[in-house]
Amino acid sequence: MDVDCIERRENISIDEFVECFLEPNRPVILGATFTQHWPARRDWVTTEGTPNFERLSTLYPTDLVEVADCDTTYFSDHERTTMPLTEFIAKWQKGEQRLYCKDWHFTRSPSQYQAYWPLPHLSNDWLNTYYEEEKNDDYRFCYMGGQGTWTAFHEDVFRSYSWSSNICGQKRWILVPPGQNHLFTDDAGNWVHSLVDYDRARFPRLHELKSLELVQGPGETVFVPSGWWHQVQNIGDTISINHNWTNEFNLQGMFDRLGHDLRCVRHALRDVTDMEGFEDHAQMVLRVNSGMDFGGFFAFVKHMANVYLGHCNADSLPLPAADSEPRCYERARNCVDRYFLLPDSVRRALTRIDAVLEMLEGDPTTALISGDLKRQVAILRTTIAQWLEEYYS
Repeated sequence: MDVDCIERRENISIDEFVECFLEPNRPVILGATFTQHWPARRDWVTTEGTPNFERLSTLYPTDLVEVADCDTTYFSDHERTTMPLTEFIAKWQKGEQRLYCKDWHFTRSPSQYQAYWPLPHLSNDWLNTYYEEEKNDDYRFCYMGGQGTWTAFHEDVFRSYSWSSNICGQKRWILVPPGQNHLFTDDAGNWVHSLVDYDRARFPRLHELKSLELVQGPGETVFVPSGWWHQVQNIGDTISINHNWTNEFNLQGMFDRLGHDLRCVRHALRDVTDMEGFEDHAQMVLRVNSGMDFGGFFAFVKHMANVYLGHCNADSLPLPAADSEPRCYERARNCVDRYFLLPDSVRRALTRIDAVLEMLEGDPTTALISGDLKRQVAILRTTIAQWLEEYYS
């Protein structure tokens, strides 16, 4: 992929964002004007642009958060502990350790405070729609920490997209385009923990890595494409709101990643392939390691297909008025912009769902798993084909 710089956009239509960045899977920085009306940018920050520790403690007095010690290493991450947010804030203010509050599910806080709403361009969020409705979970997070706190080099879960909006402070990003895993993986299959400080004997070709660097300012939003590995470090006291999300544009990448992970599981279990129920056991290991197996992937895809099919039925949720603000309808706390619910967008989503279902149906693994997964896939494909023929013929 020929990307030698990351654009900054202060103004961009959804259609242009889809065409120039989402579809071609390219990063972009959206300017601070996009988040200027978020309550968090007013209430979580002092007039000097620093974290408002007192206000945060008042808004979230009982929340528990995961806190990483950035001076430690635990496999591919840092060692973590759980503590009250108020305790973390007190430690943060003392500055005795490089502590980083990570993956805080703040939207599920008892406070019910609405800190933000997704930008319309980033609102076509299948992952959180499914996880909130079916799993009572989500991939919406808040990160906060002081100077030098950081997130180790990684690829996002499920090969999802991510976006990260700074409420205050700055972040230094290193983004690595796909297709370079061989440069940052050692002989045992482990990837490098840090692109800045690493064992050159263990990763002798890391210097060949093509990467992009940027500094994200207050209020700015970074769109991280699917499959782009990255490492992030805070510059000064920083708070950000982050989402992992997926949709029809990276659905095939999500399935490809699952297939890759399954091949790794099979390789690890290669000495017991003749055991009874091997394929089911491999799926169990895949689910533990990757957070999803083939059955779970189908459940996710089926749920989203039904969202689109249901949207076009009489009992679907109505579209908002064209001049409503924000231009969205509420579903599982997601604000989905009208653009992604227009007839052409619905057709595109269902067509791409069917294409991935065809891949799932044709994968030999699908027929080997116990149960009737292959039949369920075929039934859903028939339903989608009938709907597309009826509405778009």
